[in-house]
Amino acid sequence: MFGTRDQQLADLAVASSGFVGTVSELGVPQFLQSLGDWTPRDIVAHLIGWNRITLVGCAELREGVLPFYFHDGTNDYHVINGGFIARYSSKDRAALLNDLAVTMRALVPYLQSVPDPEWEVDTGVPHYRGGPATVARCVDSLVRDYRKHREEIHSGAE
Repeated sequence: MFGTRDQQLADLAVASSGFVGTVSELGVPQFLQSLGDWTPRDIVAHLIGWNRITLVGCAELREGVLPFYFHDGTNDYHVINGGFIARYSSKDRAALLNDLAVTMRALVPYLQSVPDPEWEVDTGVPHYRGGPATVARCVDSLVRDYRKHREEIHSGAE
């Protein structure tokens, strides 16, 4: 349904690299300028957190455990995202992008270690939007998030 592990990891690499490139091109005022609900700085903080909890959530799913953050899903993750924005509060773009890279360097090897048969396996954990929650579905969500936020920044920077 979502493609192979290697295809999804390639998509994640392209999406995250494109996002980092977009953020790197912003001037300091643009990096801190509101895009409506948040700033590009806030989005980087959000993705640092999501890289971290995607790793944890995927490990939980593989054990048949509901990821701890699913409780905030129907709230569009406002509580979780607010926590990330507060936790990763630096306004230093280079420092935040370094944190983003560090979390990606932890996430990707973990995902590469997931055996192919476990990538899309239904361990009985329901996704809050319906259907099974799988590692592949978590990675797909993260890829889409990187792409969506890159476009959001492009649109706001024009």
